[in-house]
Amino acid sequence: MSDIKEKAEFWDIYTKERLKTGKLHKRGEKLSDDEYHLVIHVCIFNNKNQLLIQQRQPFKSGWPNMWDLSVGGSAIAGESSSQAAERELAEELGLKMNLSDVLPQFTTTFRNGFDDYYIVKNDVDLSHVKLQREEVQAVRWADKEEVLKMQQEGTFIPYWFLDKLFELDSWYNTFRNEDSAIKIVYANDENLSSWMSMVETVKWNFPGLETEEKVIEYKNTVKKNIDRGTAICALFGNMVVGILLFSIKHNMLCCMSVHPEFRRKHIASKMVKAMLDRMDKNRPIVVETFREEDEKGSAPRAFYKKAGFEEGELCFFENEYPEQRFYLWRW
Repeated sequence: MSDIKEKAEFWDIYTKERLKTGKLHKRGEKLSDDEYHLVIHVCIFNNKNQLLIQQRQPFKSGWPNMWDLSVGGSAIAGESSSQAAERELAEELGLKMNLSDVLPQFTTTFRNGFDDYYIVKNDVDLSHVKLQREEVQAVRWADKEEVLKMQQEGTFIPYWFLDKLFELDSWYNTFRNEDSAIKIVYANDENLSSWMSMVETVKWNFPGLETEEKVIEYKNTVKKNIDRGTAICALFGNMVVGILLFSIKHNMLCCMSVHPEFRRKHIASKMVKAMLDRMDKNRPIVVETFREEDEKGSAPRAFYKKAGFEEGELCFFENEYPEQRFYLWRW
């Protein structure tokens, strides 16, 4: 037996914390309850968002004759997760890919191990695929509808996440690039719960939200603004991370805030820009904010000045909290 074959028969044993124990396990023997090993899967998608699927040989143990993801298998002793993925691609499909800088998009656990799933974008030419005949009898491209139909028919291995797999890479890339994932929209009723959840994180910085009764009153105000199309929000997925209420009648920016974890991303400027498209250019935009000596006023006053607003007269919020009006005369 060659060194390669002998090495391929052994796995590294891990703890439940995914730490190598330094022990090896011979393939085919039973693992103890406190012993774990590493498995990988690679899912190859083309530019049509079709998944490259393989059909396992009818004589192969474990899901024989079933259709499966692009490749999968156990890491052998000494391999990292990405090295195992590269080897399985080469062995099962004859494909050479460098995954050394690629992280698995997600990991699942099973009774005796960890399963890393890699998602790869590659328009593989099937005429160049070299099947490992001991394990794989066929490959082809399939879209989401086809794969889910095969799963329903009982000819595809029943992965619990299969219906999500086709959107996962797009979701991952979108939310990894946080700035581009933020969208400025006019709020609707579906955004109200998240809007109020964000308000809970910033209400300490706003007069008029000191009691539960005032918060409920504010929520009703938001609902009225949503109904008349004067509520703008910034969305990160379905999460509201920026809010702005305005009045067309009074040409006024009434309320604006950005989630503390999403600041310095120009969200406030983008919301104001969306608001200005609805305002009367023949009248100045007015906003009431903190006075200069108010410790809460540094950031909002700086923002409004940078946006072109000019200081105006002193005033009071609901005849109680001291504020100052700012005016935007031209935009």
